[in-house]
Amino acid sequence: MTEHEINKNYKTLSREERETVISWDAETERWHLYTDEPKHARKYEKYIDNDRPTRRGYNVNGGALSMLEGDLKGASVQIRKKHQLTTEQRKRLADHARNMAKFSKGDNTDKRKTERN
Repeated sequence: MTEHEINKNYKTLSREERETVISWDAETERWHLYTDEPKHARKYEKYIDNDRPTRRGYNVNGGALSMLEGDLKGASVQIRKKHQLTTEQRKRLADHARNMAKFSKGDNTDKRKTERN
């Protein structure tokens, strides 16, 4: 039987105390995750192997998942350099987002078409 520990009264730690640790176990050839950063716990929960022992902590104030520990299933771990946008790329993306917001509110006039005419 697989052991699952659930703490429904988990006290979320201060920002300075939180950590996320992902480690490789060469013997079992599995990645193991421990995090008490609520944002990471929610993000990685879908990758936890529930056929193996797990621990979950739910915040005493509101019941949101705040701590997670277990082996990862069907996931690989990668580290990559954060993509840096240029000022022009950021401006283009902001303009595109504004136009999409207008479009979804019913103002479906394509600015590019009217600018070309």
